[in-house]
Amino acid sequence: MIHILLILLGCNISYLLNDRISTAVQFASKLNNTNVNWFLSGGIKNPGTYTITEAEKMALEISNFEKFYINNTTNNKWNYIYDTIATNTAENFIMAKKFLDNDKKHYSEIYIITSNFHYNRAKKIADKLIDKNVKWILGNSELIDSNYWENIHIKNVDIDVNKAIEKFYK
Repeated sequence: MIHILLILLGCNISYLLNDRISTAVQFASKLNNTNVNWFLSGGIKNPGTYTITEAEKMALEISNFEKFYINNTTNNKWNYIYDTIATNTAENFIMAKKFLDNDKKHYSEIYIITSNFHYNRAKKIADKLIDKNVKWILGNSELIDSNYWENIHIKNVDIDVNKAIEKFYK
């Protein structure tokens, strides 16, 4: 059986998160004879506003799809790994790195799922933190100001990575 890892990056905007989830599920549902580990990364960005983490939201949505896509004839298995701590992209990748460093499974492929508008910044961060070959799966949904905010946030990649390293490794 093939083993793959899907790293699904959270988002506190439900519309964008749901697009990432459906994009990932569409991909995973086409696999055969595959053990899929879903690394669901996202905590609560605004405590007090939400009572459930982004990772838990993702798991609920994916499990709703799972009953339609996974059955005895596909010979697939979906497993969930939760990161309920990360609150930004740099932290998502720190937590994914910690998981990969401690996980003894050999994955034939590792995919990162995010939004197309988020790819450039996410890739810059992943290149700094993930020392594995990864492939990307990108959702197409965006908000009217998504690219505007990404152009601002991409300037802070080094600062964000350094803060995440300091937070989780010191």
